[in-house]
Amino acid sequence: MKKMLINAVHPEEIRVAVVDEGVLTEYHMESALKEQLRGNVYKARISKVEHSLNAAFVDYGREKHGLLPAGDINPAVVPDVKNGSPVMQSLRKGMEILVQVVREEKGAKGALLTTEISLPGRFLVLLPQQDMAGVSRKIEDEKQRKRLREIIDQIKPPEGMGIIVRTAGMDKTKTELAKDMTYLLRLWKSIQDQFKKTDCPNIIYKEGDIIIRTIRDYLTTDTTEILIDDDETVKRAATFMKTFMPKQKDIIKTYRQNKPLFTKFELEQQIEGIYDKKVKLRSGGSIIIEPTEAMVVIDVNSGQSTNTKSIEATAFETNREAAAEIARQLVLRDLGGLIAIDFIDMRSKENIRGVEKALREGLKNDRAHVVIGKISKFGIMELSRERLSPPLVEKSHVQCPLCEGFGLIRSVESAAFMALREIQLYLTRNNTSRIKVSMTRDVGLYVLNQQKRHLMRLEQDFNTEILISTVHTLKVGQIRIEAAE
Repeated sequence: MKKMLINAVHPEEIRVAVVDEGVLTEYHMESALKEQLRGNVYKARISKVEHSLNAAFVDYGREKHGLLPAGDINPAVVPDVKNGSPVMQSLRKGMEILVQVVREEKGAKGALLTTEISLPGRFLVLLPQQDMAGVSRKIEDEKQRKRLREIIDQIKPPEGMGIIVRTAGMDKTKTELAKDMTYLLRLWKSIQDQFKKTDCPNIIYKEGDIIIRTIRDYLTTDTTEILIDDDETVKRAATFMKTFMPKQKDIIKTYRQNKPLFTKFELEQQIEGIYDKKVKLRSGGSIIIEPTEAMVVIDVNSGQSTNTKSIEATAFETNREAAAEIARQLVLRDLGGLIAIDFIDMRSKENIRGVEKALREGLKNDRAHVVIGKISKFGIMELSRERLSPPLVEKSHVQCPLCEGFGLIRSVESAAFMALREIQLYLTRNNTSRIKVSMTRDVGLYVLNQQKRHLMRLEQDFNTEILISTVHTLKVGQIRIEAAE
């Protein structure tokens, strides 16, 4: 029995969970800490045309300018494009264009932009100024695909407008799909009107709040109820449901118990597990998930998993269980980019294909675009997954001020020896009779108590006086040296 639970008591952090038989299958959060940009449409200005990169940098109203590759520029939206000529030749600094964010900002990188606008509805995706029509690849039933193509031909989107039927539109009628298209065409007209009126740079269309977005994208026909613990949010969700999904409007219910909603359904512990590097498997094995700047690395360990008769059988069972859990974790954590999975070595080709199949099955209903490779002779599988939103950890965590994201801090002893080397280097470069050295309290005490002799030798060698002081605002391993009067 599938339920959607919406925890909206604190508007600064809204959480949405999809639970199937008590197991968390989808988790989304919108936090004041991290604004979601993906899907937003902006009136923007080209700040620099970079021919060496075959791209342009675009000021769309944020501190970091976005990157607009030539391959993501629709010639129909660029003024004065000559037929057959490269679109980059028509771009000029200061030119105002309509762009949409397709990939979030990450670290020092700005957002990735496109002029190929796509506007998702409940059942359809409208592609303005793109002459194409199709059906989602995730709808595999050929009869359904044929029926939907016939409906598209009948409702006839306006000339120059593309349309794609989403997975949610699979069983929908011509009337329901036509209604969704009418809504999207009105939305596109309002975006065009806003582009003419709005100052540049500025946001024109925001890709819905988390409540509307998750109901639109994740509500399925087998969802029995939507429980919401905030009255105002209930009203917003009910209005959306009456407009777009009137047949399911009655599944929205207000949660009024004293026990917090997520605690009631025993979700808090499952959510905390999303942030752990180590995920335990029922068989006794485990997977270790390590996101890095370049890729996500996942290691599969057999651990105490020894229930089967042979090493090969143990490896296969652990890998197959790990593949299903990895698929679930990729969706829950919304991990994207290049992902490398180090499975336990297997010799049987049949077992290798079985593990690959288990991962594909687990990602079958993933909304993100996924490209899955095969397990190499080294036991490594590579896959690429589209990132749908900022990583979950960025919405709820900040970088550790002590380790600065490194995950480790220097030991007191190592920090003390580093400080002594810094003092010696400073004295070598500066001829001064007295210096003041600031460091953290524990490092300062170690230097004064355990390295007093070394400190005195430095004073003798350089004919200077060294004053050690402790400052609580400094980090471990950080020191400050200055001449003292």
